[in-house]
Amino acid sequence: MNRPPRGPRPIRISPQAHPRLRVGGVDLVTRPMTLDDAQGVRDMHERCSPESLRLRYFGPLPRLSEAVMRLFTDPGRGITLVTHPEGEPGRVVAMTNLMDLEPGVAEVALLVEDDWQGRGLGHVLMRYALALAPSRRARVITASVYASNSRMLSILKGAGAEQPSMTGLILDVRLPLSSSATEAAPCGG
Repeated sequence: MNRPPRGPRPIRISPQAHPRLRVGGVDLVTRPMTLDDAQGVRDMHERCSPESLRLRYFGPLPRLSEAVMRLFTDPGRGITLVTHPEGEPGRVVAMTNLMDLEPGVAEVALLVEDDWQGRGLGHVLMRYALALAPSRRARVITASVYASNSRMLSILKGAGAEQPSMTGLILDVRLPLSSSATEAAPCGG
């Protein structure tokens, strides 16, 4: 039988493929997280406001243990991307999670450090996550978002998400992927 392999395909991204973005005169690089990034991710979380953390985690910041860091870097579970100023890989300013939920479905979540919010970085990171989704064999991306999180809802709407029904404080947003949604890899600029 000619069946495709089960599970996600390994993601191999060359350094040249890492999207670059210039924000406020600073060149940023986005790349897959490794365990070496754990302290930079923890430091970024400490620089985030309680409100940013609440919007991302729906409560107080969970403990970023070694087990959580291993989950973030386990290619069998999904992919986590870190964004940092070029030449400063330890200074993480954003984190993007694209985690496998079930066959064909992945969940996306973003955390952008407060000083970097409102500059278009979230939109670029969402486009990059969508470009990576086919490598996870995802046909649908989901996101759980507070109904009051207008920035994330705007990012998802800009990416083509279906309009969620307003049934509570937390919305489950679906973004079915079409070939056009994932054809163009994101670029900085």
